[in-house]
This record gives sequence, C-alpha cells and structure tokens, in this order.
Amino acid sequence: MVSALSEEIASSDHKVVVVHGGGSFGHVVAKQHGISSEVSEAPAVGVAQTRGAMYELDRMVCKTMMEYKLSPYPFSPFDAVSRAGRLQVASWLKGLLKEGLTPVTFGDVTLTQSGFKVMSGDVIVQELSKTLAPDRAVFALDVDGVYEQNTRVIIPELSPSKIRRMGVPDGDDATGGMKLKLDVAAKIAAAGTKVCFVSGYRRNEFSKAVRGLDFYGTVVRS
Repeated sequence: MVSALSEEIASSDHKVVVVHGGGSFGHVVAKQHGISSEVSEAPAVGVAQTRGAMYELDRMVCKTMMEYKLSPYPFSPFDAVSRAGRLQVASWLKGLLKEGLTPVTFGDVTLTQSGFKVMSGDVIVQELSKTLAPDRAVFALDVDGVYEQNTRVIIPELSPSKIRRMGVPDGDDATGGMKLKLDVAAKIAAAGTKVCFVSGYRRNEFSKAVRGLDFYGTVVRS
C-alpha cells in the first residue's frame, strides 16, 4: 500500500503532509505493554519497544517514499505538536513544503505529568489541521469508507452533527479505531476542512481524494 500511495502522492503535484499510524508495528507492541491513548504507568521497556517499532516503521515508510521521487522529512509529533507553538509549527511546515520536502510524522508514545500515553496519528491529523487549515484531510483506510450500521453500504457524506448522533463502538487497536477517526473527522470538518475517508487499497480513488476530485468513499464536511 505504501508504494502505491507514495506513487499517487508524487504524481499529484500537491503539497502533502503525511501522518501514518502504527499498523502491525506499534499497535501490537503497545497493547502487549498496556499502552494506549489513556494515560498509564507503562514500563520503560514497553515505551522503548513501542517507540522503537514506530521509528523502524517510519524509516521503512520514508525509504519507500524516496523510491517514488518524494523527499520525506520525518519528525517527531511530540516535539512539533506538544512543545512548539502553533504559529511556529505552521511556519516551519510551510517552509518545508515550499522547499519541496514532504513532512512525515506518526503515532508516538508521549510523556505526560501522570504517565505515558499514545499520541494517535488521528489526533495528530486533527492538530495539524488546526495548524495548517488545509483544504482537505485524507484518511487512507483498509475499508472503502464509513458503512451504514451492520451493512456494507457506504455512506457517501456525513456532517459533524450526524457523526455525533451515530453509535460507533470502540475500536480494538491501541488508539480507538474507527470511533476515534470519526470523532476527529467531525472536529476537523467543523473547523472548515473537508475530510475524506477512502480505501488505501483503491489507489485510483485515493488519488482522486488527494486531488480534490469526487471519489468512492465517505466525505465529512459541515
């Protein structure tokens, strides 16, 4: 999937900030050590192993992106989102994009005053949307979009208010699964950015979403 999506991003000629999740790398290790989006007293070895898995995955993602003529600029979300001011981060990211680089960040484990927690890639997208106010945020999924309850029928469009009325069960990964994605999408859309849920396995549809064209999937907007 990373190869196909990297090729589509490169051919789109759009300036893109990439955020990837943990997949079979970070989520599995995090769950083994009881690390999630809730603050916990996680063991040091668990934090180290989870971060190590994420950095290894990020290295592989960036290597693949370079094979498709992209110039990834990986950065830790904790430093950028948690410690720097929003205006400084926006200026920094826009500077990287202007120079032809593709900023890349990822879900990570962060330290709070009460313990460790996962900073989900979905939450990072929300924070970056606040910072950059992009035209759209594209979520590449392993499904075609958001389905009607108990069916395989795609919901073509949702509003923030409709999402708030939906009963979506908690996900089974370390960061909340589809429920968190929808919660985040509602907040992003309410602020004026269109959100696209599209299958990462349908590269043509993903390409349309990145380019701002109609695609097969779900759009969230106010």
